[in-house]
Amino acid sequence: MSERKSGIIILGIIAIAALGLGGYSFISNIFLSETSPDSGLILVGLWEDLTKNKEYAPYNTDASWLIEFYNSPYNNSNYISVSNNNTTFKLLKEGFYKVNLLLTLDNLTANGIYWAYLYRNDTFEQCFDRVAISANPSSPLYQIESSVFVKSTGFDNFFIRCYSFGDPSFRLTATQTFNQLSFEYNK
Repeated sequence: MSERKSGIIILGIIAIAALGLGGYSFISNIFLSETSPDSGLILVGLWEDLTKNKEYAPYNTDASWLIEFYNSPYNNSNYISVSNNNTTFKLLKEGFYKVNLLLTLDNLTANGIYWAYLYRNDTFEQCFDRVAISANPSSPLYQIESSVFVKSTGFDNFFIRCYSFGDPSFRLTATQTFNQLSFEYNK
């Protein structure tokens, strides 16, 4: 009988220790680090305000322009460097990044086609979104919510270009609540 009690006590101690280790692991992953425990990605940059920038040719027309990002509550300068009036970014650490774009286009017209592109060293890299508006649009607004993965060498310059075919008057919404750019690094 005493051997059973000893075995149960030892199993109880092991179970309590395992719960303690599991609790510590949960707290350290959720509350003590920037890492999402299920993704392996860490947030390295966040900009909450985006605007239209027409200062850099050939992206200086109402139908083709760059996104300027500002109001950064978080930017880890070990991973991201920003230049050209906050339109160009360099991903400093070699590896894979997830670039997340939340963007509200405004003043869209019937039968217009709109794109949001990611460029690397002045060359098309990936398309965030292509929007084709119908002949009878229900709203002059369209929300882009897209992510792309890029492999950085640590030396490349990136920027985001918005382009329209058939509508030279489109823009970003003035309400910044629905505009955001963020970067995550795959560690």
